[in-house]
Amino acid sequence: MSGGISPRCRVALVGMALGSLLVVSCGLRAPNEEVKAATAAAEGQGKNALGSGAVAAGVTGSGDSAGPTSAGSAAGGAGAGGAATPGGASTGAAATAAPSGGNGGATDVGVTGDTITVANVSDLGGPVPGLFSGGPYGTQAYFNYINSQGGVFGRKLKLVTADDQLQCSSNEAAYSNLVGKVFAFVGSWSLDDNCGAQIMKNHPDVPMVQQALTTDFQNLPNEYSVAPYGTGAPLGPFLYFKQKFPDDITKVGTLVGNQPAAVASWQHIKAAMQSVGYKVIYEDIFPAAQTNFTADVVRMRSAGVQMVYLQAVNGPDAAFFAQEAAQQGWHPHVWICGVCYYGAYLQQSGGATSIEAHFANTVNGMFLGEDAATVPEIGLFKQWLHSAYPSFTPDQFAANSWANAALFVEALKAAGPKLTRAAVLAALRRTHVWNDHGMVAPTDVASKKPSNCYLLLQVHGGAWNKIDDPPAPGFRCDAPYFTGG
Repeated sequence: MSGGISPRCRVALVGMALGSLLVVSCGLRAPNEEVKAATAAAEGQGKNALGSGAVAAGVTGSGDSAGPTSAGSAAGGAGAGGAATPGGASTGAAATAAPSGGNGGATDVGVTGDTITVANVSDLGGPVPGLFSGGPYGTQAYFNYINSQGGVFGRKLKLVTADDQLQCSSNEAAYSNLVGKVFAFVGSWSLDDNCGAQIMKNHPDVPMVQQALTTDFQNLPNEYSVAPYGTGAPLGPFLYFKQKFPDDITKVGTLVGNQPAAVASWQHIKAAMQSVGYKVIYEDIFPAAQTNFTADVVRMRSAGVQMVYLQAVNGPDAAFFAQEAAQQGWHPHVWICGVCYYGAYLQQSGGATSIEAHFANTVNGMFLGEDAATVPEIGLFKQWLHSAYPSFTPDQFAANSWANAALFVEALKAAGPKLTRAAVLAALRRTHVWNDHGMVAPTDVASKKPSNCYLLLQVHGGAWNKIDDPPAPGFRCDAPYFTGG
């Protein structure tokens, strides 16, 4: 319906808030076998997959194998996060050998002379199966890479994964069960992390290097991320599209997944858009069970929508909407979908003709492989993710969890062989400009300031291409981050 939010505001579990990530989605609805792979011995990979060995209900163990500038561009290869080297390896990522005198053995919770055990709490099952399976996948892939080099000061990294099944009580239970058994939490993704925050506020000594999706979790003093949660949005993309399409920004239509985090994030994004002159004339908050968006296509066309902007939806739902718009012969002048840069978008949207000239704005490097030649970290990500989970299509959740795992490992190395939680937290508090060798936009980790940097992409001939951007591995950092002030 035009002129306001649709009354179809039933309970749904799609959408999520990523603040500075400019990604608001529930991720990919993965096949059931991928959900199982994220919580059990995955895809027959043995020691290269998440393994067995229950820790608690819904929790399994893994195998043990192998700030930003105010204007202009920010380099993503050499510099922040370590220098990228030829041959596909990053100098900052190399594991560290144990000292001749030993590493001190069992120096803290979850630490032995041979292993460091950490946990990942993510939405894997429940009403949206496979929602954030990329979280443990990306984390495990990076750990496999580090373990293949011998680990960190002689210790291999082990991951245990908890599925909170999109339930507040399960999220709380997972953190409660694991906090006294693991050294840290790494790479988690959960829409209910505000529930786990109620547990973790009593454990400020436990490092958490993962994506916060609510302000409750972001505000924990021991939580750090490559993409801090923000109650705003970078203005750069909106100013870019305003300049390019000045007649369309007052005729915007959108869809929003009916989940509190997604709705809240959309309100932040909408405020940023309105601050530079955008007008949203159609909004529909839709339930998770909805799989057909033809009625929205019809109503948007009737309302005169000329710019579609999709951010607070699940990527596949955005693809289905694009497919149905093409089937109805509706082609608005501008189509922007921040959540649509993922491996299956072309297939799920109905093919190249359905999405020709669609735009995306993202704070990830082009992790599907387009930037691999100039950002070796992307080549590593693809190699190790595919090695562990060959049937999994890369998504932004796996990419960011890989980058968070890299941030955690750098903190481990900075902490030294006599490993303690306190030393890791101290290292994180000293970590400022970080971009994991171009994998993500440069961010001030220690200050938890969302990045104002981004990439602009557009589909041509069924492939994503960088547009009006610095050469890879650069990011655009040409406007401030809107905070509502």
